[in-house]
Amino acid sequence: AEHIDMAAVSAPTGLMKQPLHMWKRVASSPSCVRIACCSTQKRQCKTSEESNERVVFAWGKQASTALALAAVMAGGAAVETAQADIAGLTLCKESKAFQKREKQSIKRLENSMKGYAEGSAPALAIKASIEKTKRRFDNYGKQGLLCGTDGLPHLIVDGDQAHWGEFITPGILFLYIAGWIGWVGRSYLIAIRSDKKPTQKEIIIDVPLASRIIWRGFIWPLAAANEFLSGQLVEDDANITVSPR
Repeated sequence: AEHIDMAAVSAPTGLMKQPLHMWKRVASSPSCVRIACCSTQKRQCKTSEESNERVVFAWGKQASTALALAAVMAGGAAVETAQADIAGLTLCKESKAFQKREKQSIKRLENSMKGYAEGSAPALAIKASIEKTKRRFDNYGKQGLLCGTDGLPHLIVDGDQAHWGEFITPGILFLYIAGWIGWVGRSYLIAIRSDKKPTQKEIIIDVPLASRIIWRGFIWPLAAANEFLSGQLVEDDANITVSPR
């Protein structure tokens, strides 16, 4: 028997007159019909996979583009409700939760003031607290602090220069004041060490001596650096007592 093989063609089926058992139709797309000629003894069907790969690639490319566009649109919507540089935080003056918390705080104070007579000492104290509360919330809004969904200001401590006033500057000031207090106390103990009754002066402070040391303590960073370089800041190990065990 002769084998007749024909490549797949896209043509009307009426153009070729062959027995029905010699033909098999393979549909590859809605727009065309692929016809393969097969013999009764050995079937050989030739299909093209390149066109299918191109279709899959085109579909995947369109899907990726659609997903990317959706992600961009979703990200843009999130930026409108949050601060651009800090995710999830908004300016306190624009935060509804912050404004609600302010109203609740003031309302609680006003309700507590109703139990006292107008002009009495407790009423005046509560009225002063109301004014302080208003100023505090107003300052939070003016300073550009960022609030979360709870309506509370959040301090940014990542070193951003735009938020130095929230943590870095107060932190440096705290370290300076704490160091000043410690340096003045240390200097006072060293000064009374040579006195006849040093323990007595620890209990009853020598005010004139302490006043002089307090004023000199404002330059404690320079004094500490000078003593460190000269070796006076750190005591020798031989002078450190160790308790018996």
